[in-house]
Amino acid sequence: MSKRIVLTILLAVSFLMSGKAQEYLTGFNGGIPEQESLKSRDEVSATLPFFDDFRNEGIYPDASRWQTGNVFVNSGFPMMPVNYRAATLDIIDKYGKVYSRGSTAPFIGDSLLSVKIRLDSVGNHALTPADSLYFSFYYQPGGFGDCPDRDDSLVLQFGYGYDEVVFDTVLQNYVTLRKTAWKQMWATEGEEMETFLAECGENQYFKKVMIPITDTCFFQEDFRILFFNYGTLPTQMYPNDRSNLDQWNIDFVYLDMNRSLDNDNYPIVNFTHNSPSFLKRYRTMPYKHYKENPISEINNIFDMYLTNMDVNAHEVRYSCEVEDNNSSWSYSYSSDPFIINQYSNDGVMRDSIVMGNFIYPYNLPGDTTSFTIRHTIEVVDEHSGEVEGDVLEHQQVFGNYFSYDDGTPEKGYGLVPADTYFAVQFKVTTLDTVRGVQMLFNRTLNDANFNFFDIVVWRDNNGKPGQELYTLANRRPIWNDSVLYAFSEYTFNEVVKVNSTFYVGIRQRYSKSINIGFDSSIDNHQYNFYDTGYGWENSSFAGSIMIRPLMGRNTDLNVNAGESDNGRIVLYPNPANDVVRISGYDQMVYREIVIYDLTGRVVKQAYNCNELYVNDLQDGVYMLRAVKPNGAYDTTKLMISK
Repeated sequence: MSKRIVLTILLAVSFLMSGKAQEYLTGFNGGIPEQESLKSRDEVSATLPFFDDFRNEGIYPDASRWQTGNVFVNSGFPMMPVNYRAATLDIIDKYGKVYSRGSTAPFIGDSLLSVKIRLDSVGNHALTPADSLYFSFYYQPGGFGDCPDRDDSLVLQFGYGYDEVVFDTVLQNYVTLRKTAWKQMWATEGEEMETFLAECGENQYFKKVMIPITDTCFFQEDFRILFFNYGTLPTQMYPNDRSNLDQWNIDFVYLDMNRSLDNDNYPIVNFTHNSPSFLKRYRTMPYKHYKENPISEINNIFDMYLTNMDVNAHEVRYSCEVEDNNSSWSYSYSSDPFIINQYSNDGVMRDSIVMGNFIYPYNLPGDTTSFTIRHTIEVVDEHSGEVEGDVLEHQQVFGNYFSYDDGTPEKGYGLVPADTYFAVQFKVTTLDTVRGVQMLFNRTLNDANFNFFDIVVWRDNNGKPGQELYTLANRRPIWNDSVLYAFSEYTFNEVVKVNSTFYVGIRQRYSKSINIGFDSSIDNHQYNFYDTGYGWENSSFAGSIMIRPLMGRNTDLNVNAGESDNGRIVLYPNPANDVVRISGYDQMVYREIVIYDLTGRVVKQAYNCNELYVNDLQDGVYMLRAVKPNGAYDTTKLMISK
């Protein structure tokens, strides 16, 4: 665990004892996929080159390369990775709970185990140490998450097969078993990001490790790569803060022959950061408020971050396409060619983009819409056929809610002592109503933060929360073991009218942090406020508190007029990953099955059936609607989790 976080918490304790208080952050406890067994999968094998930049879709490592699925593949925790997304190792299981083996002494957290890699031969060529095999990867402690302490570590081991003869008591005979032996090849202790970055090259946020493979024991058909991390639970911490800590980020794993320390590059040019929002203030906002004043809401000047992993500098061109997902409207932009130098020399490059004439359309019908934004970087010099470019895609949603965060919480936010408040500022451009709020709560060891709190809406008072408009009392955190990063929804029992700046937040009733999700990768601290008894103050922590007010008509499709959710249809399995079956479905009553995403966009339709294939849908929450011949329908939630 980061000493900086520990220091913050200890300061909170001292302030509490002295009658004062303050805000503080903890590590986030998300739902990382379950750790699988390290046993062999004989049906899966890989050949050289072995490469993974973790650009695969979803949150799981690519099953054609890796056996374990407990590692979280994401773009939230890594800070400026070598390319977009990386693999994060931490100390929690797939349910977001700290491993039961957790203790104040170092214990093993996550692991990332490769499939078998054939190092016996390539084609008809038998591999030997003379073939100059090197294994390389990039790593980073903490990133936007919690930095491991010196007692924590990241470890790399290589495995190789060997035969062992044992006596089988059933067969009453000797049999030969294939087992795996392990050799530790590399390890590093945890450190603060500031110290780590000072040791890296200019504009480089990850360190490179390159290991020659020379031991003849590895040149077999069942060579393996194993990463794992050690973590520690702090000895002094509020129970509500014992959460996910000690993150390590790994990127750009590469094993091949004919490499050297002087020539170890890879022919690819990458994006390395999340797609920027084309809105100045929000990641998501209601369409009605955007089109009231679109010019002031648009962000058409932004930065893109790039890396060139090739051995040569290249001339490249950036382009961007924006398409309306519900109409034929589109927009395109292309920059003049420019030079990007090698990552080994100049690290991450920042390219400033000015799309001066871009604006989302503001005359579309309906309250919600969404756009696909596609960023492309391509090599345009004489090496254009040899060096791969990159594409980064992002969905801009105009839903019925406001959001500052990108959906990935890297830490947790809380206050001490009891009877303290925190709030997030929002602004509407025309009269509207708040019907509820979505929040993402962290899980802590033994769910220690399962405490009562009040949800409060305030008026504005000269840029800070003022008069209370509404209070929803006696609520508790809601978690979902089946969906990663699931927001909990709290519906108000009356409509709250707002017409300008307003605030939504929490009254913390107990002396322990409620531990709400905190997106530390997007800085909106100017809109975060807290009051520990000495008046409202602006937050000192860079990031976004994960609170999303629901505006006007509820975003959940099952509460729209004309719908019912009376239990007539039941989905199983739910969550689903391949096929979902509909129990209670009557083909003589329902004429159609429609699946919507939460923006209201139709993503799948079917007729006269009682099951649908959903393996092409992304992980998340959807609404399934069964339509009757008269147009009425029954609706229920469908969750996709792969």
